[in-house]
Amino acid sequence: MTRLRRVVPLFVACVACTGCAAQPGAEPVPEPVPERPIELAPGLRIDRAARTVEFDGLVPIDAHNDETPDVFLELLVTGPDSREHESLVVTHVRPSLIHAALLSVGLEPGKPGRVAWDTGTAVRTPATGAPVDVLVSVLQEGEWTFPVALVSWVISQDRRTRLIDAKAWTGVVFAGSVSDLDRGVPYVADATGTIIGLATFGTEVIAPRLTLSHEARVDAPVWVADRARTPLVNTPVRVIVRRATLPGSEAQ
Repeated sequence: MTRLRRVVPLFVACVACTGCAAQPGAEPVPEPVPERPIELAPGLRIDRAARTVEFDGLVPIDAHNDETPDVFLELLVTGPDSREHESLVVTHVRPSLIHAALLSVGLEPGKPGRVAWDTGTAVRTPATGAPVDVLVSVLQEGEWTFPVALVSWVISQDRRTRLIDAKAWTGVVFAGSVSDLDRGVPYVADATGTIIGLATFGTEVIAPRLTLSHEARVDAPVWVADRARTPLVNTPVRVIVRRATLPGSEAQ
């Protein structure tokens, strides 16, 4: 038995070695084929090996118009016919399909955040869920650019602070939206288009831990699209969502 245990590893090593002669009658060992991204739906792909979700979109706003330099933002990514005028990206991929894709790469949803009133005071409940990084790649001259953090396109109205550098910014999580079965809405984000939030609506698929009310009387609008970084209107983009690595790991 001891001799057999020694011989088998030597035989396996010999077969694996490219310089060894093929054994008579032995079948060639095929090279492993790298797993490619799988298209779950038009414009939606997953890479299980890299544990990433990718979906297509467009830039719906014009941050380069001198007459309207301040494009205030409430969402980072929205669905069509919703809040395109105040979002960095619009996608036709259904929010519930993005949710399913995130589940398929092993991410666990939590709950969206809330801003509620209690005796005249805004009570803020942060979103929970698996921490994720949200990156974006842009189509320029027929080539896709290196992905950067989508939030790096957001800056304060006075142009002094990028959101990604703000002390209050601690990233985003897979919140998972909510259902409203009493109204016959199994997945609310499909109806509202709240895919990746900036302000807190309580229905986001992916939500920031930072809780900002979408009501100006509670939180005055501060964050706008950075015209130095936001591409031209209608530029094709790809949004990539992956499990967050370390705090502050988002590409700049």
